Amino acid sequence: MRRVIGLAFGLAPILAGADLADAQDSARFDGNWNVVLHCPRGQSGALPFTFRFAARVTAGSIHGENGVAGRPGWMTLDGTIQPDGRATLDASGLTGQSAYNTDQTERGVPYHHPVTAHFDGSQGNGQWVTDRVCSFIFTRD
Repeated sequence: MRRVIGLAFGLAPILAGADLADAQDSARFDGNWNVVLHCPRGQSGALPFTFRFAARVTAGSIHGENGVAGRPGWMTLDGTIQPDGRATLDASGLTGQSAYNTDQTERGVPYHHPVTAHFDGSQGNGQWVTDRVCSFIFTRD
């Protein structure tokens, strides 16, 4: 019994070190980021647009918003950045002016687009794919 207890206490610093390293790795992208979303002209005739907004990363979780919450043209970007920089994000919101929307969808229609991204140091990039590929550029403040 003493050997088992001694072994468990002997591993505690190693396991605590692993937890600390995981926490540090998940925080490696923490801070303020500038986000640029660019969507080119769509095949359906949707006009191109660009959003520029701020995002915050805390403990590997990212959150950013463009526009006014709950109003047409609003978008949130949320998700998790893995310690290796891979990220799966969700862009969701309400469509803006119909001329900029796929198939000229009316204003205020909810949408969700998965975003695949990668962060490296103080920059990152990503994209969502619908009828047009829209690209994200991330730059740390």
